[in-house]
Amino acid sequence: MNGKRKVKWTLFLSLMLVLSMFLAACSSGSKDTSGSAGGSGKEELAKDQVLNLMEPVDIPSLNWTQITDTTSSTTIGMVTSGLMRFDQNMEPKPDMADGMPKISKDKKVYTFKIRKDAKWSDGSPVTANDFVFAWRKMVDPKTASQYAFIFASANIKNAAKIDDKKSPLFGKVDQLGVKALDDHTLQVTLEKPTPYLLSTLCSASFIPQKKEFVEKEGNNLGQEPKDLLSNGPYILTKWNHGSGWSFKKNENYWNAKNIHIEKVNVSVLKQKSTAVNLYNTGKLDSTLIDSEFVDQFKGKPDYHSTLMAAPYFIRLNQAKVPALKNEKVRKAIYGSIDRDTMAKDLIKDGSVGAKYIVPKGFAKGPDHKDFRSTSPNGFNAADKQQAKKLWEQAKTDLGIKSLKLDLMTQDQDKSVKIAEYVANQIEKNLPGVSVNVLKQPWGQYLKLESAGHYQMSISGWSPDYLDPMTFLDMWTTGNPMNRMGYSDKKYDQLIDEANNLGAEPQKRWEKMQEAEKLLLDKDTAVIPLYQRANAYVTKPYVKGLIYPSFGFDLDWTHAKVLKH
Repeated sequence: MNGKRKVKWTLFLSLMLVLSMFLAACSSGSKDTSGSAGGSGKEELAKDQVLNLMEPVDIPSLNWTQITDTTSSTTIGMVTSGLMRFDQNMEPKPDMADGMPKISKDKKVYTFKIRKDAKWSDGSPVTANDFVFAWRKMVDPKTASQYAFIFASANIKNAAKIDDKKSPLFGKVDQLGVKALDDHTLQVTLEKPTPYLLSTLCSASFIPQKKEFVEKEGNNLGQEPKDLLSNGPYILTKWNHGSGWSFKKNENYWNAKNIHIEKVNVSVLKQKSTAVNLYNTGKLDSTLIDSEFVDQFKGKPDYHSTLMAAPYFIRLNQAKVPALKNEKVRKAIYGSIDRDTMAKDLIKDGSVGAKYIVPKGFAKGPDHKDFRSTSPNGFNAADKQQAKKLWEQAKTDLGIKSLKLDLMTQDQDKSVKIAEYVANQIEKNLPGVSVNVLKQPWGQYLKLESAGHYQMSISGWSPDYLDPMTFLDMWTTGNPMNRMGYSDKKYDQLIDEANNLGAEPQKRWEKMQEAEKLLLDKDTAVIPLYQRANAYVTKPYVKGLIYPSFGFDLDWTHAKVLKH
């Protein structure tokens, strides 16, 4: 998630809504960075179908049960395929599933056929039992997966109870609503209608795994390329920890004949200046760029910018810092930051200042209006003067004259610049508050935030499925992604009510809008900063390379390299 932080939550409703939600939400789309081959009407492919790409961070984990970020998800998503996969338009399409599922009249039982030509990279068939094994392992409390919640969020039968220590079904993974009817038939049973189920199944959490291989690997699973078994479009061939990794096309993949790119090399490049130099010298075919390089490329055919479905925000750890339990302190911090100037003059990649958690352009409701339509500018419009007054009142309430806070961020250039800007804004507009920026490597950042060992952190969230709930349920009491000590019974109630309004989509939509308003306007539990955009450049001879608006960092399964 760099905005890569996938630090997320719980999901969902009725198939009529599914169609409207999928089609509407797809409007945020993905970006096809196609180039032209010098104006020729006929595309002639290059002899070598090789892409050289970059990532700003190393892969934190390749054990599918431990993934919480998009770098790991992208890698796993390229080497392993689940039932469904997003296409170029961010619509879920069958992958390991042989066509769309059969759905019961009550919308609670989905029956999938598994492709008979689906194989693992060792030549063995992918079976329905591989899904049963993997899903059960994900929800097993012994696995301690931070993403186990997504099964309850998808309303998979008994998933919530299996994770609940107070439930008679705690730990009884054989009661999960997934069953192999035979080697090529998988039945998924839900607690309630879940319209975004198919998009949820595109997540890395729902991939299959071969039981014999996983158990043989033990703790070594995903430690090196040899410790992975592939059934997806690619095979991981090399992983130089900290510096990069490589893929080769998986000839055993069911759709291999329609995949052009034979090899992909990914370099870890934290500094965009290095990446731009490599791009300019032809050693990279595409790269993300930062604000300092936008002017250099803007207006050129290889420049692109995509507004992502990814809000960035400050987590306020009330469990760690007593002063952050004071509502006036939180509101003062919220109002002290000039987001629009930050987005326009500092980030400069198409990102926009935000006072909301559910991003604009992500999903439309039953009324065909964007979720943001009722509050396009977000919430909590306190200006800097009001913020200063709130801070003065808070000092009196708390009996303090000053406050020292740590602000944790990733150690990438862009992340550090944003954190330093935010720290400066808070200190400048709230006299007596000092903010120390703590820079952490990506893997360490994830560990610290997951464990709650921070005071404030700049975090981002990339959705797991096409529904606003993916941004909202993470703040409920006890959610593993709620790492701030925040709890509000009314908020929990609104989310619960929304989750049970599958048959009444408009009421559900309104409950979610009410919940976001409570979270930000009344409680000010989290501080939105901006909605991220990706600015990047791609060589004109590369066609079909996608920077999705959410999910994978990159998708080259539709790409090809033209002769140049």
